[in-house]
Amino acid sequence: MTEDAGAEHTRRGYDALSAVWAETTDDNIWNEVLDRRPIRSLLPRTLEGVAVLDAGMAAGTIAVDLLDRGADVTGIDLSPAMVETARRRCGGRGRFLVADLGEPLPFEDASFDGIVASLVLHYLRDWSMPLDNFARVLRPGGWLVASLDHPDSPFSRANRDSYFATELLTDRWSKAGIMMDASFWRRPLSDVVNAFADAGFVLDRLLEPRLTEEDRARHAEDSAGLEDVPVRAIYRWRKLPTSPRARLPGIAG
Repeated sequence: MTEDAGAEHTRRGYDALSAVWAETTDDNIWNEVLDRRPIRSLLPRTLEGVAVLDAGMAAGTIAVDLLDRGADVTGIDLSPAMVETARRRCGGRGRFLVADLGEPLPFEDASFDGIVASLVLHYLRDWSMPLDNFARVLRPGGWLVASLDHPDSPFSRANRDSYFATELLTDRWSKAGIMMDASFWRRPLSDVVNAFADAGFVLDRLLEPRLTEEDRARHAEDSAGLEDVPVRAIYRWRKLPTSPRARLPGIAG
């Protein structure tokens, strides 16, 4: 699947899911427990007046939390229907627009103090444009919290050819009776870290979220078999103050 075809497939799928996304994901195990909750744990304690880009914000769940904590939020998504849903949900707070992470973003350099990118980068095979976008619009020393499916998750392990390959995997979702074939790129951990390093980021924190006893009790059906396996990987990166090409003498790369 080409990047353009993949983007159009993803756009159509999320347009279709926009009406039910919040009700089916705000309190589920996959998006809330194993993704948004650990993302929130890596955000700064104080967000008052902090300019944050919510990249791939879907129905605006994370945007609402950022706004409630005083952040100045800009949200982008590939799906026009999701953008409209997020605007309504946020009640006039923040600004939201349609944008493709595979294209240059319509923001000035150094526009943001932080970026949140929840389960969005894996829809792109080529990360050069989105990571360059992020490095450009972040202020020096800015932070980026991004989540991905864990490269050794049960789903990835069952469907991949090789851990070390970058492969397009497809999963079928059913949410409130709406079906979507979600296709995303799985890549090994080393490729993730090196791509960010090449774009000028240094890894500050990595979480592999685990379920608590309360989580397993509340989500008994979905949590079966997930007691001791990785599902998501949550990264916090810092933008380096200098170009990633300004390597130390004698260090290759």
